[in-house]
Amino acid sequence: MFQTCRLWNLSIASVLALTLSNVFLTVRLLHSGDCNQYGTVDEGVSMVPRAPILTPATCLEYVLAESLANSTDKAVFSGLDLRLGRWDTRRLYKIFDFAVVGERFPELSDTYSVCLATQSSLEKIYSLVQVSHHWAGPISTAIFAAGNDELYLLQIYLSYLRACFRPIRERVSFHLVLPKERAPTHLKSVHVSDFTKFDCAKPEATLNDLLKLRKPDTSKWRIKNPYPQNHLRNVARKGCQSSHVFLTDVDIVPSVNFAEQLDKFLRRQKPHHLTAFVVPTYELDERVRFPRNKTDLIRLANKGLARPFHHKVFIYNQFATNFSRWQADVSESDETKVSHNVTNFEFLYEPFYVAPDTVPPHDERFLGYGYTRNTQVSKSG
Repeated sequence: MFQTCRLWNLSIASVLALTLSNVFLTVRLLHSGDCNQYGTVDEGVSMVPRAPILTPATCLEYVLAESLANSTDKAVFSGLDLRLGRWDTRRLYKIFDFAVVGERFPELSDTYSVCLATQSSLEKIYSLVQVSHHWAGPISTAIFAAGNDELYLLQIYLSYLRACFRPIRERVSFHLVLPKERAPTHLKSVHVSDFTKFDCAKPEATLNDLLKLRKPDTSKWRIKNPYPQNHLRNVARKGCQSSHVFLTDVDIVPSVNFAEQLDKFLRRQKPHHLTAFVVPTYELDERVRFPRNKTDLIRLANKGLARPFHHKVFIYNQFATNFSRWQADVSESDETKVSHNVTNFEFLYEPFYVAPDTVPPHDERFLGYGYTRNTQVSKSG
């Protein structure tokens, strides 16, 4: 009886020790302050102590422009003639390609074999701060604006982003998409002081303050009228000048150094023109720092702090990717490589993937949210 009781006490002690160890490791993951490892700070360049919480979360610090007047002496869209532009095939939306051109966009397009294409409404455009700090290659972004008020707010906010963040100023080209039903009629006069007065350390808060100035009737119109995601995706993709495109939504943040590794991979592979490379995409708990590599990401997944994209919302959105198999393929190198072939295509599968620019466009008859990306995937599969 004594021996049994002693063993029971020992087992309790072991459980407690394991529990405390698990809590300690989890706390380290949640509150790691090691945010400076992703880059160095040039002398004279100010840094933000911590990036605001976005989705996915990150602890990467923002590098602010050393001078707000550097190459930014006027607001974006200055001189844009709203009577021009091109119409989509059904004349529902007017499109202005390269309404704003990144200072190094042509050079980066020549350097990289892959371009990141993304799209956004005014509400989510702050995510570009994280995206541009992670992606060193060219970025083609299509933005939707309805009415004179949204166009004015977009003009101020994009000017603010370009003034505050060099990666956005240099890497990102913007294309403008305007609805026929609520087409802006004119551009307001914007002075440099109108956008340099905002705090560069607070891109999300700055946008939230600007959104309060949007007219109530514009907000009501936006609720009733579906967002043309597929139009914007096609515009962003065709703005890319590289042979391959990584098409994402604006709040999908790529891995650090992914542009460089992906460029090396594509030049090494020389893939067939019908090949698409699926990029496993995860959602992160907002309390954790952005993973440095695959090992970090898998550790977070094992802790329940990371999960496959849309796993809870709609599991079939990414299910065919086979995340378990991808996680099991662990190597010492961070080099980008093929883990396995996606062989079990399923209806409503909407992966994010890298493909040649020759893949079919998204079907622009589908408007709004929900299962719009699979119109292209089904045609490409």
